[in-house]
Amino acid sequence: MSDQSSAHETVAWAKQRLDDVDAIISEVEKASGALKDSARREADAALARLRTSRDTIQKIYDVLRSGAATMKGDVEDFQAALEAEWVEVEFAFQAFLAAASDQAETVRGIVVARATAQRQSWEESLEELRDQAVDMVEKARSELDGAIKRLSDEADTFQARIGDAKDARDESWAAVKSGLADAKAVHDRTIAKIKDAFSKRL
Repeated sequence: MSDQSSAHETVAWAKQRLDDVDAIISEVEKASGALKDSARREADAALARLRTSRDTIQKIYDVLRSGAATMKGDVEDFQAALEAEWVEVEFAFQAFLAAASDQAETVRGIVVARATAQRQSWEESLEELRDQAVDMVEKARSELDGAIKRLSDEADTFQARIGDAKDARDESWAAVKSGLADAKAVHDRTIAKIKDAFSKRL
């Protein structure tokens, strides 16, 4: 996998995490009002942790998004930072669930909202991947059509040289063989370009 595609995958993953934590925060904010005393304090502390983690994930996402096309080895560092911050989100979420344990309907609503946000984020990622695949195939098809046309033109030129050289002497035959070598070189370069185009996109 290329550094660029790895960076784009990390950007998509960070976006999914942002969507997920936004859904959690929204539901936790709604549910916190129904809690009393120590449960409310624990829920508020969990909410503060969630907001801090959300801000950190947003910063990582912004940096990734602004530099995804030029990033090289930094992608792994950003992934590690996202994973570490996501552990914090999960801990804060579990702390809230523990504080709201006597509010079964509230907990259920939060889990459903989180699952809905995850599904929507995954669908958006899949749609983006579909669009990228269509673009990649169209570009590869265009490059292949151009390469085939160049090969066809070279074959026509070579065929004309063969026709001219049927009754020709050794010098003409040497020119035809040279033309064949040139056509083969064009063919080999074209195939190499096609392979390179596909490998860059995969």
